[in-house]
Amino acid sequence: MVRTGSTSSDLMDFSMVNLLASGVFFSGAVKDLLCLPRPLSPPLQRINRSASTALEYGFPSTHSTNAVSVAVYALYSLSTTSRPLDWHYMLLIQGMIYVYVLSIVIGRLYCGMHGFFDVTIGTMLGACLAAIQCLYGHAFDSWILQEKAAPIVLCTLVVLVLIRIHPEPADDCPCFDDSVAFSGVIVGVQLGNWHFCQSGYASNDPVLGAVPFSLAEAGYIKAGLRLLVGVLVIFAWRAIAKPTLLKFLPPLFRVIEQLGLSLPRAFYLRASYVSSYITIEVC
Repeated sequence: MVRTGSTSSDLMDFSMVNLLASGVFFSGAVKDLLCLPRPLSPPLQRINRSASTALEYGFPSTHSTNAVSVAVYALYSLSTTSRPLDWHYMLLIQGMIYVYVLSIVIGRLYCGMHGFFDVTIGTMLGACLAAIQCLYGHAFDSWILQEKAAPIVLCTLVVLVLIRIHPEPADDCPCFDDSVAFSGVIVGVQLGNWHFCQSGYASNDPVLGAVPFSLAEAGYIKAGLRLLVGVLVIFAWRAIAKPTLLKFLPPLFRVIEQLGLSLPRAFYLRASYVSSYITIEVC
């Protein structure tokens, strides 16, 4: 969130993250629950560069869900801004949003990844998620960012429960991996935002947890360096986090398994089994 002197309607804060994460989670849950396949190939020639995507079920379309949810929320933000743009710019931005949505939805049909029913229900799911965000998003942020830690703890517990009750598919489907990953994103973003809000660096104007920033005061050089450093930090974290977690998480998972708290899932190996297999291979 950036403090620019505008009202909260001008800020998309973490709404896009919440929309994308919830879109992946709920569309993936429906996929694993119903296990409806993608269009047959052949006779249809499927155009796809990702092998893992073809392993997922087809109903509903996650791409359509995310595209529509982002577009609806973006259009809502444009219509409720306190600093309306010139109608030429407004028309241009709206046109780009419509082109973006149509290219995604029609592209899923053209590439043979989804049928009409898949993208239609995916579109409806995305619109519903965006409507919830438009109606209750700021109220949720205000609730989660209060000084008490109870809301963030409750939010984390709810996410963990949703992971636990995530449907198991009939076949080995990577939807659960995506759901867990984006659930972690939601928890991390909310926890980080709450922690920042409690620090002395956050601003409560125009919304809680806003980052004070002014391009006029910072200047283009400082703003550019700020952006560059932020991107480098993200890449550095990606390079460091994965090998570090691969080293420390397996022992933790084995302890959790010994306590009987592991999450039983079909098509997934136990941490102790993986450890034994690696030991045998090394020997």
